[in-house]
Amino acid sequence: MKTSSSSVAIAAVAFAHAGMGLQLNAKDSNSVKEAAKTVAKGLYVFHNEEATTGQFNQPQPWFWWLSGSGWTGLMDYTVYTKDNTYKADLLSALGKNVGPNFDFMPPEQASWEANDDQAYWLYSALTAMEYDFDTLPGAPSWDKIAANTFDLFASRWNDDSDTCGGGLKWQFDRNANGWTYKNSVTNGAFFQTSARLARYTGEQKYADWAIKIWDWSRSVGLVSDDYHVYDGTSDEDGANCTKVNPDQWSYNIATYLHGAAHMYNFTGDATWEERVQGFVDTAAKTYFTPAKTGVMYEQKCEPGHGCTTDQTSFKASLSRWLGKTAVLVPSVKTQVMDMLERSAQGAAQSCVGHGNSTCGVTWSAKGFDGQSDFGVELSALETIQSLLVFEAPPFAVAHAGNETDTTTETPPAQTSVVPSSSHTATTTKLSATSVATTLAQSTTVPATSTTVDATSSVAASPSETTTAPVKSVDNPPTHTKCGARKHKRRVHS
Repeated sequence: MKTSSSSVAIAAVAFAHAGMGLQLNAKDSNSVKEAAKTVAKGLYVFHNEEATTGQFNQPQPWFWWLSGSGWTGLMDYTVYTKDNTYKADLLSALGKNVGPNFDFMPPEQASWEANDDQAYWLYSALTAMEYDFDTLPGAPSWDKIAANTFDLFASRWNDDSDTCGGGLKWQFDRNANGWTYKNSVTNGAFFQTSARLARYTGEQKYADWAIKIWDWSRSVGLVSDDYHVYDGTSDEDGANCTKVNPDQWSYNIATYLHGAAHMYNFTGDATWEERVQGFVDTAAKTYFTPAKTGVMYEQKCEPGHGCTTDQTSFKASLSRWLGKTAVLVPSVKTQVMDMLERSAQGAAQSCVGHGNSTCGVTWSAKGFDGQSDFGVELSALETIQSLLVFEAPPFAVAHAGNETDTTTETPPAQTSVVPSSSHTATTTKLSATSVATTLAQSTTVPATSTTVDATSSVAASPSETTTAPVKSVDNPPTHTKCGARKHKRRVHS
């Protein structure tokens, strides 16, 4: 019988001082793989084998998006370590959540799914596309699934462009709490998706969208001159995105960072390389400096021990995309890997309970800090296993005839990784029953430009708008990762 998430938390406290932390030699690949294997077991304790929707158990409030992030973490684990323990369940879960139109819109989540939730399941398809992972039986290729979801984002952007000169809203259901909020996690996801599809397919339309989203994010102040990424802005009551919520979370900067990395690898343009460096430097100063340890922390909630289940997972996104950025942008490799090594060592020493598989939130202190949950385990796993990112296959690119090539060498300036070709990302709709049946058989296991940072000395690029400072949002909506979710029905099975 599966251990419940609540019993895991109890076990974590009970074993907090039962032994030494998880042993990790960050320079030894075998040591890293063994540590990742141990933490992956701690994460997988939360998997609910009885759930028909392929979810992980979580304390309330329950987050569908977080299960998507968990499966992406286990896909990374499978690729990096070549351990297929979780592969069958991973593919089964993706098959259950990809939806009848192959765009991660499953009917079971219709009551509360938002754009950012959808994106965190989409990332698994993008990852599978880039690592040439097994396709879902009866489903289109991963790039087609990603393109289907991209098309929805583009359509919603156009629908939402009556205000703020563009921008994708957090919610696509106008009756949901947060309908007026245009936030970074959502627009950063659209930016990253566009950039990743551009690099993989070689199609300029995706790059054009990435540039469009980037320019908009800069113009409204979500991304500052010195590469801080703020939580969101709003068109409520005619606000037209003239005020910015200044909260900063690690997964927001990570989302834009990784999109910029793909744009650099696609174009070879030094401007994108400078942006990547800017994000890395700002991330280092903002999320890696508690007590000068250089170990990653969630600066908004961790110092006060106030991180919720989804907030404890944000470091997973930062680690995941920092590591992959180091592959795509060689000039930041040394800096990034040093940041990840320090943090992986910190995460490992916090893993004391439950056979060293239960880790803590705070990694700069010694030992287990008394809090562990699904998000904590995912963050520890992604941080440790990101040390293996250079052992993964090179990022694939598509060529004519849907063949793939695993080449990620940095392209010359102003050229794409692959030439324009007949490869297209057309939307493919197949029978939902065909994939379900096959899986069952095969799976056995223009707005006023704004900015928050008035003192930055970093000049905007020619394509960006330098603006006057504005006040932050007076009453930002209660939203996603900063507080209560949408208070809609959670679907557990």
